[in-house]
Amino acid sequence: MKKFSKKTPIILIKLGGSFITNKESSMSLKRSVIKNIVDQIIKIQQELPDKKLIIGHGQGSFAHVPAKKYQTIDGFINDESRLGMAIVQDRAAQLNRSIVEEFLKKKVPAVTFSASNTLITKNREAQNDFFVLLESYLEQGLFPVTFGDVIVDESMGCTIWSTESILGFFTKKFTEKNYIVEKIIHLTEVSGFLDQDQEVLPEITNKNWPELKKMLTKTRGADVTGGMKLKIEESLQLADKYGVSSYIIPGKDDNLFKLLVEKQNVGTKIS
Repeated sequence: MKKFSKKTPIILIKLGGSFITNKESSMSLKRSVIKNIVDQIIKIQQELPDKKLIIGHGQGSFAHVPAKKYQTIDGFINDESRLGMAIVQDRAAQLNRSIVEEFLKKKVPAVTFSASNTLITKNREAQNDFFVLLESYLEQGLFPVTFGDVIVDESMGCTIWSTESILGFFTKKFTEKNYIVEKIIHLTEVSGFLDQDQEVLPEITNKNWPELKKMLTKTRGADVTGGMKLKIEESLQLADKYGVSSYIIPGKDDNLFKLLVEKQNVGTKIS
């Protein structure tokens, strides 16, 4: 195992909620999909030992459902909000444990890194964080697995940060501390961003995005954090601020391996 340092290129990978769960059926996992992607990640790490992969996952049919019911993203808005926050946090943690368990079965030292226990916000902006814990996990050779989570908020009581927001936060913190974030990859159930002819668009930039976003259709199932639009717009911001490109690719058919190891053009690049 290569020692982690500030010279180690970091690749952030999000497993989309629709990719790893049956989003239209409450708390339903796609177990074969999860097993396949874990095997793929292990192969990639073997082929690219000088790089560090950090995994995050969406919530799909787990935390999105109660988050929508209790309007958790808006904070403590009624007498049920505190119970709602607790239920959302529990659902999010249950899915994370399933992902971590699959890595553990393969002898990967995966550990949970939850925003709810490492971050405090105010009006949805980070105020206090324990990023040093993530650094310590990496320095010790552990394999952090994070996820979209419910956060204590000093003004609102609570709120939700999507996995995109959390990976964006990681990018900011890593960059400020002079680490190298090489790229961010979103594994989805779609082939990338589809144009009006249903063809995969190879690249999105600030120049072509205003016209392209008119093509977006409604996300299937419950999604309280913005879906594809948020994913792209946060990716464009990261490209602007930190020079980090993102990719939206189909999770099937070993496409993650093809992109990272075989250097194939897969899905849509956001730069």
